[in-house]
Amino acid sequence: MKIGLFYGSNTGNTEINAGLIKKELDKVDPNMCDIHNIGLVDVKKMEEYDYMIVGCPTWNVGELQDDWAIKFDSLNDLKLKGKKIAMFGVGDQFGYGDNFCDAVGILGYRFEARGAELVGFTDGRDYQYTNSAAVEEGVFLGLVLDDDNQNNLTDERIDYWVTDLLYEFGIKSA
Repeated sequence: MKIGLFYGSNTGNTEINAGLIKKELDKVDPNMCDIHNIGLVDVKKMEEYDYMIVGCPTWNVGELQDDWAIKFDSLNDLKLKGKKIAMFGVGDQFGYGDNFCDAVGILGYRFEARGAELVGFTDGRDYQYTNSAAVEEGVFLGLVLDDDNQNNLTDERIDYWVTDLLYEFGIKSA
């Protein structure tokens, strides 16, 4: 089983976190995950995978990262029914607390509209923010990371999240 990991990154933070996620997956099987910079591939590549991890930082005031923004409309052409997608995002909960990690919600809802099942939800209680399009009933629609203010928690959060994903993707059993 292959997992497609797709990310977009302007400053390099999301790319670094995508690499950390892949590193955790490689501990289980070094051939399990293919990593793709969305700025360099066609979004149709996503249809090749039944299991995906998608990373996007929230840019400016609640906007998608540049590469995802450019390709956003083309996501409408994807056939994602039956596919599982886990989202991760990078944001600044203190500087942008009114739209913390909105990109996770913006992309996640688009993927759901195309038939995908979102997995990998995380608890929102360990963050301080006012509003986020990535939250439903106190739960983030994926992993959210704040490398500006909580960088010391990133590795641990990724480790736990990837472990949970392996179960949600059916790679490991309980």
